[in-house]
Amino acid sequence: MVNPIKNINLSKNAIIFIAGALFVLMFLKQCNSISNLKVELENTVKVADRNYNNLLAAQDSVNTYKNENGKLVSEIRSYEFDVTTIKSEYKDLQNRYKNVLNKNRDLSRVNSLISTDLSIKDSIINSNSTIKQDSTGITVNFSDDKEWDKYNWRTFNGSLRLGVVDSTYSILNSRFDFNQGIGLQTAIIEEDGKSMLKITTPYEGVTFTNIENINLVNDRLNQRQVKKAGWSIGFGVGYGINLNNNQVISTGPNIGVGIFYSPKWLRF
Repeated sequence: MVNPIKNINLSKNAIIFIAGALFVLMFLKQCNSISNLKVELENTVKVADRNYNNLLAAQDSVNTYKNENGKLVSEIRSYEFDVTTIKSEYKDLQNRYKNVLNKNRDLSRVNSLISTDLSIKDSIINSNSTIKQDSTGITVNFSDDKEWDKYNWRTFNGSLRLGVVDSTYSILNSRFDFNQGIGLQTAIIEEDGKSMLKITTPYEGVTFTNIENINLVNDRLNQRQVKKAGWSIGFGVGYGINLNNNQVISTGPNIGVGIFYSPKWLRF
């Protein structure tokens, strides 16, 4: 039986050429491994930064201050969740918003979730009033209107009907109508490396007892596209190191069909 390996005679140049080719392939493979580690490290750092931000957001409270225009502004640090994470690990939070919105059950194509709780302290002093008296009793009418701007206003109307019962005046009936228009301005601002939700209103007496902003991201869609390395068969034209039929190493142009290996960072 003929051993084909024994019939292969390699010159020194051929051995050097093969060794050089193997070295280049191992080097390219190592470069691919380093590239993969860099991508994994970037993703790990991103998740770690997000978790730390959410920890600080959970410890944050509403901060209220006056801006340069004298308006009260309330702010709080924003949360950030991956869409997949909020669906699997924070179902209660997801359901709370889904039940209110009822328009987007899976929260797809939602970038931010914002909620606020507020208290309103208002008072009416020295309102306009008129008194009418007839044979059956006295009617007192109240009215008070106030407008800060087009979207922030208050109207109040009321009436009391007084009549004599057992020689004393008693309230026979009453009605009070109170309407409000409250406009809120919100902004999500990046400052000092953190995302802050700011909210304000010109309506006096409004206090924001709680505000919450959740920025939703999709890591799968936003992750950097990584080109795949691999082998391929194709037609090549180039200039490089060649080993001719006489096992002589030379440099020059080459053309032919062969098996090629391309690392990720060389693919385009």
